[in-house]
Amino acid sequence: MRSDQIHRALAQGMNRFEMCQLVAKGVKATHKTGGRFEDTINSALDFLGTHETTQASMHTPPPQSGEKSLKPAA
Repeated sequence: MRSDQIHRALAQGMNRFEMCQLVAKGVKATHKTGGRFEDTINSALDFLGTHETTQASMHTPPPQSGEKSLKPAA
């Protein structure tokens, strides 16, 4: 049942917004033409619910101030 998959994914430590974003990215990357969209969503939720994620792997660190500087427009 999809609600069980959603609860398993939320138990990995992410909030609902992050889960929705990750499911959307996963579906976009793995959906095959001609396949059922619902099956692709279920497989993305299964993946999120079974794989251990850490806070460090979910969020990329902010860029350092000295790495890339912006040039003035004029």
